[in-house]
Amino acid sequence: MKRLSFRLKSFLAAYFTVVLIIAVIFYGTSLFGAPQIVAPLCEFKEIPAGETARQKISVQNPTSQPLQLIGAMVPCTLYGCASTEGLPVTIPPGQSGSVTVLFKATSAGQFKTEIELYTDNPEQTIVRLHVRGTVKQDAKDQPVK
Repeated sequence: MKRLSFRLKSFLAAYFTVVLIIAVIFYGTSLFGAPQIVAPLCEFKEIPAGETARQKISVQNPTSQPLQLIGAMVPCTLYGCASTEGLPVTIPPGQSGSVTVLFKATSAGQFKTEIELYTDNPEQTIVRLHVRGTVKQDAKDQPVK
């Protein structure tokens, strides 16, 4: 078996050193990367069908830069539609800001959905806000016994 040339050994040593450095950088970034912006669960208790319920939620900005919530993608379910008020909002570093979540209930049942809040933070452009609750049947829609 032939011995590896000095040039080839040097090249392989440099190559694996660079690969190791890149791996350490990515591993370190995943452990100690930018703080994650997290929105709390938004839970609605028994909304009468045909009504709109509101709930103010606080979003914490754990970063060292101001955070702007610039918009939202709001879904509809079989039981109603979600929406937001108070956007855009700027949240100073280390503080919290509020957004109002609305749910217009249409028919009885339990719902679970997710609102995407869009940010100006390049590290985390979307914050997912989980919304759940129960829509109760309106008294005038209930069958007569």
